Amino acid sequence: MSVATEVDLRSLAERGAAELGPDASAEQVLAWAAATFGGRMIVASNMQDAVLVDLAAKALPGLEVLFLETGYHFAETIGTRDAVEHVYGVKIVNARARRSVAQQDVERARIFLGQYPK
Repeated sequence: MSVATEVDLRSLAERGAAELGPDASAEQVLAWAAATFGGRMIVASNMQDAVLVDLAAKALPGLEVLFLETGYHFAETIGTRDAVEHVYGVKIVNARARRSVAQQDVERARIFLGQYPK
């Protein structure tokens, strides 16, 4: 798989804008993205609502949804994440923090206290 350059992405965005036009609906944009990227498309969701997941799953069934697992989520957020996966038939991809919650807390405290190296 090749790494896209800024020029590649710019020309792809320009092509999409030309093909879709200024009045394209969210459904049309997502259908274009699904046709353009296929299985390489992923949607990021904070689970506050599932509108984007719903629309994207219709455009690309079995879509992957990125969830940033920080370790700080309420149990209700994790429950919503799991329900979204089940209801919409998507695959949740959990991106986990590199540091534990305790490590993150120490790092934030050091930053707050001005003790973190610059």
